[in-house]
Amino acid sequence: MKILEPFNRKIISWFIKDFENIDNKQVRIRYGLLAGWVSIIAILMLFIVKMFLGLKSGSISVVANAFHLLSHLANSIILVVSFWVTARPATAKTPFGHGRMEHVAPLIMAVFLFVSGIQIAETAVHQVLKPHEVHYWTALPWILLATIVVKQGLGQFVKFMGKRVHSHAILTNAAHHTIEAVMSLAVIGGLVAGHHFHRPEVDGYIGIVVAAWLLYLGYNHGKDAVVPLLGQAPSKDMIQRIRETAKSIDGVENVHEIIVHDYGSMYTISLHVEIPEKFGPAEMHEIAERCEGKLRETFGGEVICHTDPLMEHSPEVQAVEDRFKELLKGFSQVTEYHDFRVIAESRQRIIIIADIDVSDDVPESEFKQISRDLEARVSEEIPNIAYSQFYITPKYAY
Repeated sequence: MKILEPFNRKIISWFIKDFENIDNKQVRIRYGLLAGWVSIIAILMLFIVKMFLGLKSGSISVVANAFHLLSHLANSIILVVSFWVTARPATAKTPFGHGRMEHVAPLIMAVFLFVSGIQIAETAVHQVLKPHEVHYWTALPWILLATIVVKQGLGQFVKFMGKRVHSHAILTNAAHHTIEAVMSLAVIGGLVAGHHFHRPEVDGYIGIVVAAWLLYLGYNHGKDAVVPLLGQAPSKDMIQRIRETAKSIDGVENVHEIIVHDYGSMYTISLHVEIPEKFGPAEMHEIAERCEGKLRETFGGEVICHTDPLMEHSPEVQAVEDRFKELLKGFSQVTEYHDFRVIAESRQRIIIIADIDVSDDVPESEFKQISRDLEARVSEEIPNIAYSQFYITPKYAY
């Protein structure tokens, strides 16, 4: 809620020095630690309140709701530990640092969601099959409603921090606070309905629905956590920024085969930069190093620029490329090409080499066949070909 943003920003400024510098790794870590510790303190207080209410009323759903807070407490502890580990420097055994611990945390959180869902489902089914009366008093639902307000405020605060630093781990923790609010509403509804209609089993039915919702969310959070660990594709925006940054260096004509590895606390980036061969080997090397330096300054981590010399095309070579470009229109899978080279084996026989990009929906199992078909078509339609060779860019290169 935007109305809370000035308040949230003020609280963050009390605890985090230079809190606006969200691109700084240390500031980002402090955001995660603050989100975790605030959650731990608030959850402990809410657990004590709900456990007291549950024991006093004899409500299984309220007690289960209180115990479910312990899974949120564990999530917040994991959040603190993961950011603490992320802050540790690289070692000989972990040369890329510990940044991916931020992706491990949501996976562990998803496990807790599954466990909580199963536990609540078990308690709810028991209440449906063997319902018992709950000791109800007028203030009970209002006190529980007050805990929802606290939880929602906490969730909005943590969500605000997670969005500022684009942290999936913090945002997952914030989502848990919202889930708790939904669950508490369901518990209140069950208590009120059970009391006024003398149907205590309603509390159990509500519990089953909430448990199913928790299992569903656990699946989604687990799926979202696994993708970065397996190797997540960089965003289109990041690829475009890398391309524009590299092309801003004098001498770099174009960029292709960008590969990005995200280690949480750092990136490793490799790319091919096209530089006119007129500059010569020494100057091309200097241009590539300037490009690497600019990208390191912008994105951090390590960068490797592979230089691809651009040949000056004679009219004869340009004519061959124009025919090749026309020929590619018959291959719907091909989206682009680069590193096109014509190598003379003799005055009568030539060799064509190029790198090819294909559509994202083309499986890698078809790459070899596409390359063979393209080579065959080139031999048929372009005269004086000794042979051609085409390399299809893998899916992880852009």
